[in-house]
Amino acid sequence: MIEDKKGEEMRKTIKHTVYTLEEKEKILELYMSGQKSAEQLVLEYDLCNHKRIGEWRDMKLKYGRIVDRRGLKLEGQKPRGRPKSVKIEEMSKEALIEELRMIEDIKKSIAYLRRKEKRIKSLNV
Repeated sequence: MIEDKKGEEMRKTIKHTVYTLEEKEKILELYMSGQKSAEQLVLEYDLCNHKRIGEWRDMKLKYGRIVDRRGLKLEGQKPRGRPKSVKIEEMSKEALIEELRMIEDIKKSIAYLRRKEKRIKSLNV
């Protein structure tokens, strides 16, 4: 955290307001009816940028409503987050052999990096 002039802690990044689906629908309605421009809505509702409104509009046109996709992977992307744990009992023989080879490769890489680190430390002393 960074401290401001008053000595209070501040975030390093800007955190924007999180809106419910109903609030998003209301903001989108203001935009689609022409009452306010995307730039005006970004400033008024503290949205990250005008592209967010375009995403909501595309969802509305595709699905008929705004869809909550928080935490879900997007189409065509690899899953985010930590991979699922492997259940050895349920693996085929070939998959188990591949998993063991991968683990051995990781161990070899770690051992190599440790040896390299020791050599670098001894040269710097």
